[in-house]
Amino acid sequence: MKNQFTFSLPKLVAGILVLLVFICRGSSAASAPTIEFTQIPPVNPGGPLTTGSIAGRVNGPHEEFKLVLYARSGRWYVQPYADQPFTNIQPDSSWTSVTHLGTEYAALLVQPGYVPSPILDTLPGASGGVIAVAVTEGTPPFWHRWWFRLLVVVLLLLLILAFYHWRMHELARQLNLRFEERLAERIRIAHELHDTLLQGFLSASMQMHILNDQLPEGSPQKQLSSHILSLMGQVITEGRNAVQGLRPASVSPHDLEDALSRLPQELPAADQTDFRLVVEGNARSLHPIIRDVVYRIGREAVTNAFRHAEANTIQVELEYGNRELRIVVRDNGRGIEQQVLSTGREGHWGIPGMRERAEEIGARLKLWSRKGAGTEIELSIPGQVAYEFQPPRSGKKWLTKLYARKSNHNGKE
Repeated sequence: MKNQFTFSLPKLVAGILVLLVFICRGSSAASAPTIEFTQIPPVNPGGPLTTGSIAGRVNGPHEEFKLVLYARSGRWYVQPYADQPFTNIQPDSSWTSVTHLGTEYAALLVQPGYVPSPILDTLPGASGGVIAVAVTEGTPPFWHRWWFRLLVVVLLLLLILAFYHWRMHELARQLNLRFEERLAERIRIAHELHDTLLQGFLSASMQMHILNDQLPEGSPQKQLSSHILSLMGQVITEGRNAVQGLRPASVSPHDLEDALSRLPQELPAADQTDFRLVVEGNARSLHPIIRDVVYRIGREAVTNAFRHAEANTIQVELEYGNRELRIVVRDNGRGIEQQVLSTGREGHWGIPGMRERAEEIGARLKLWSRKGAGTEIELSIPGQVAYEFQPPRSGKKWLTKLYARKSNHNGKE
């Protein structure tokens, strides 16, 4: 037992000594001085006339040490001058100095008697008279800061958005000018037809009525004049309808959907077809030209579905959105071949006519069809062009959905 204790005692002593060495080293490392920067000059290629201020602190014991500064401009140059390589450390452990500008900056805490090199290719490490080394990059200019780049991106997005709104406003203004010109021309033509053609037919009809009253009953001339009067009455009625269509009328916002709901009554075989009209959003007053074009395109699409597609279900969706007016016509008919969908059927002007009308008002027309799978025609018009009074802008679509109104019309009623 005594021999075992004697053999283990040297090992125990050696372990205690090793532990004390590690503790001393850890304490020494913990108390080793360090350098921090509190003011960093900007990044600059440097030069003899470009200077700035650099400052910092020394943490830990440093009474017997000195401070040497370097700035990098390709190579490391001692600061501020080769004949003044040391920077004083103040009693509060702070330091400050003038330095020539560079891309990086370094501070060396050295022992007394250390002779710094005026120019270095590589900084020395913490050895050979160098106690501590700290290196930092220069402060980047503001245009390299993240917040400046983010600001530039935001400004660019705002400029793009502003340009988009300005462009849309200009397009709407130009289209409205064209619409006003077309409307004025239609009013002029209506006045001309009423004051010349219709008045002339009415005068001729009155003269024919006088002549017809003077002819004996049953005579061939009586029958001929009666037939002429019937034809003239038909022409006068059609002329009045044409003039009435050219003149703008004070209409309610629901006139478009009312006109679309009456389409099955104007077409044959409507009783065998399920026709539905769905209206979303609050009806708004449309420009007369827009209302006329939307009705004509919708009528052409519904007519094609009734007459050519052999569809038994037709649905028309009319949506008054804040950003656009949209009408969609769907049917479950036999579909349209791709060649006909692209160029139209020879001798027919239905699809080309719809495209031309859409282009005239700056609208977007989409046609989708597949043989045996029906047809879908979508017309979208920007709200700035379609509506007489611009709807209030709102970023929340749920407000529009909250006040959405859906109306179902059956063509059989």
